[in-house]
Amino acid sequence: MTIDYSNTYNEGLMHKSDGIKNLNMGQIKFGDALAAIAYAHDITYEQIIERFPQVGPNERFAGGYPVDCQLDFIKKNAVRTPKKILEIGAGRGEVTLFLAAMGYDVTAVEPGVDYASLFDHSKHSLFEDMHLDYTVINKPIHEAQIDYSEYDTILMVESLEHILAEHFDPEWQKIKANFKGYFIVVNWKKYHPIAVGQYARKEIHCRLVDDKLYDSYCEGHTTKVRDKSHLCIEL
Repeated sequence: MTIDYSNTYNEGLMHKSDGIKNLNMGQIKFGDALAAIAYAHDITYEQIIERFPQVGPNERFAGGYPVDCQLDFIKKNAVRTPKKILEIGAGRGEVTLFLAAMGYDVTAVEPGVDYASLFDHSKHSLFEDMHLDYTVINKPIHEAQIDYSEYDTILMVESLEHILAEHFDPEWQKIKANFKGYFIVVNWKKYHPIAVGQYARKEIHCRLVDDKLYDSYCEGHTTKVRDKSHLCIEL
C-alpha cells in the first residue's frame, strides 16, 4: 500500500475527524489527548475522572470545561515535568499547542498539507490571545530524520494506526536505540484493537494496533500505564 500522507490528512478530513466538537467548544479531547498529556506528567486516568466526572462513563465527553480548566488540572497535579517533547502525528495541533501553552519545548511531526491553517484554527479556538512557541516538521515521520536522543517524552495521540508499519517500525528501532524517557500511545480506549480498515477506510487506519504490538513495545522497558489503547512506557 502507498499513502500520500500529505494530501490524505488535509483540512477537509481533519475538520471532520475525532475531537472537532471538543475543539469547537474550546477544549481538547478528554479520553485520549488529555490522557496522554496526563501520563507525561505521571497523572492517572482516575485523576482525570475525579476532576471531570462526566469522562468516566463517556470518554468522548465534550463541553462543560474550557481549556483553562484542563491546563489548571495538569499544572496542579503534575509529578513529572517533561523537558523536551516530540508529538508524532499532530493533526490539528491541539496537543502541541496545549504543551506550548504550558511553556514546554515541543516539536510536532505532521505531514498534512494544511497543517498551518489547522494549527491556526486550533489556536484561535483554544489560545486566541496567547503567544505560543513550537516547532513543526511538515513531513511524514519516516522522512523527518528525528534525533530521538534530544527528547525525553514522545506522544502519539490517535496517530499510530495512521502510519504504515513499514514507515514507523524502523523509527521504533531508532527510538529503542537512542531515546530515554516516556513513550506514550493513546486512542479512544474502546478503539483497541484497531484492524486495518476498521472505523475508517484502510488508507486512513492503515496498520493493525493490538496487544501483540503493545507487548513488543513493552518488552524490556518499564510499563507505567497499560489500559486497552492507552500505553505509557519508560525507556
